[in-house]
Amino acid sequence: MKMSLIPSSKGTTALVALVIAMAAVGTAAAVTASDTSAPDEAQVGEEVSVSVTLSNLYSDNDEWTLRGTTQLTNVTGWEVTKVRPAGNTTEEYTGQDSFETGISNADNVTDVVVTITGDAPPVEEFQYDPPQRFEAAKLSQAVGQGESTIETVQIHHYTNESQQALNAIQSADEAVSGTDNADAQSYLQNAIDFYETGNFDQAVSNAEQAEETANEAKSSQETTTLILYGVGALVVLALIGGGVYYYRNQQDSYDKLR
Repeated sequence: MKMSLIPSSKGTTALVALVIAMAAVGTAAAVTASDTSAPDEAQVGEEVSVSVTLSNLYSDNDEWTLRGTTQLTNVTGWEVTKVRPAGNTTEEYTGQDSFETGISNADNVTDVVVTITGDAPPVEEFQYDPPQRFEAAKLSQAVGQGESTIETVQIHHYTNESQQALNAIQSADEAVSGTDNADAQSYLQNAIDFYETGNFDQAVSNAEQAEETANEAKSSQETTTLILYGVGALVVLALIGGGVYYYRNQQDSYDKLR
């Protein structure tokens, strides 16, 4: 008996339906941070406020737990506003560096706005590239024993001294990038190393040396280029003068022969 390699129409229909169902599950959008408001940077001890709006709340689950943590210090508190068509409700978590609250589709919550206020924390470790940052707010979705991050808001923090050193290094970096001078590059790397160990005075000193050395190298290169252009121009003039002299001599010789 010969077996057919062509699937039945019912089998094909079932297979297509399964593929579509799997694709729909694989492409389902997760809870998203539709709007985030936060400063790019803050000085240590400066008050910082962060606001995050969460949308698409029930793409995966109709009920889940929202958790929030922060590295801000002296936290004033969290405000969690649950947006509903019938009216919003706000939960406050005063003086806490973390919170959790239930989110349920049965409560008609359409969006959640999370706000936190506190002070930028001390810097534990300085980094030049990428610059050091802290987690001002980290929001997660917890379902059962599982937890996944929805949004992490990171902010660059600095001290007055570290910012001065950083500015000096960035200025030097821009100058050094235009030259291949080994001394300038060495000074720049030393400045970065001093910055990352918290020795800001020495970082500024080396950054200034790097920039000065790079500028001197550029100036020297420009002078050499001008000299070469000048020599080239003299050579051209000499060739032209020699050509004119030769031409006139040839003319004089021709006239004498006549």
